[in-house]
Amino acid sequence: MRDPIELYEYPKEWIRKGAEKRISSGLYILTPRGWLRRGITTGTTASAAVVASISSLKQNVRRVAVSTPAGIRVEVAVSAENGVARARKFSGDHAFDATDGVVFVARTIGEEGIRFGRGIAREDDFVVSQAARQQLMENYRRACQDFGYGGGVMIEAEFTRKSERLNGIAILGTTGFVEPWCEELLKTKIEIARRYERIAVTTGRESWKAARELFPGFQPFVFGVHLKEILSAHGGEIVVVGKRGLLKHVFGSENPEDVLKSARGFGNVLEVVVC
Repeated sequence: MRDPIELYEYPKEWIRKGAEKRISSGLYILTPRGWLRRGITTGTTASAAVVASISSLKQNVRRVAVSTPAGIRVEVAVSAENGVARARKFSGDHAFDATDGVVFVARTIGEEGIRFGRGIAREDDFVVSQAARQQLMENYRRACQDFGYGGGVMIEAEFTRKSERLNGIAILGTTGFVEPWCEELLKTKIEIARRYERIAVTTGRESWKAARELFPGFQPFVFGVHLKEILSAHGGEIVVVGKRGLLKHVFGSENPEDVLKSARGFGNVLEVVVC
């Protein structure tokens, strides 16, 4: 049985009754000691608010199903009435996600398309990643088709802390799910990774995708900033694929040769790719 997000295989002895349904939902990670809950990204939360705002013009809405970049549909709790919807971000068992509890508010408007307003972070433009923008538009278009809607939606955000109100929030998410980073997740992923002879250790989803293409014989895992922990614990062959910034944060350099030299002090690292 495989995790639907990172595609690693769970040990058979961990599988218990009802595991398949939870695992396939993408919202749960199986551990030898129980379960960890994944959260949903700001992109998924905002998408739920968009769908709920449109569907509430025709019916009462308490939950909506939205598509995610990972290809999994997920149900999200909402409150919606007469074209105005609220969806609250849930971070699962993530130990330090500062965006947990942020509420996205979506309102139907006359002009077609999606607009961004109060509470959404801005630089030169509103801070919405490419993957999240695609997710928003996919769910918006489907809701327009399902409910015969020809208008648009304005997305805003509500906060409880003053610092958040000042800075705004970015709409992000490469999978639609939030990994529940905590000590238990790190232990679990190390236990699973050690069952593979050859692994690709990556810093995030984009480098995970790159590792799958570049090293098809290596099972990729996302370890974020916890690269040294997995390198020290794994006894097999390892390649490292990561973003410059995170590699520099962990190893003190973004130069592949320097990273390789440093990484080999922790494990049997064959190659480093900076992407």
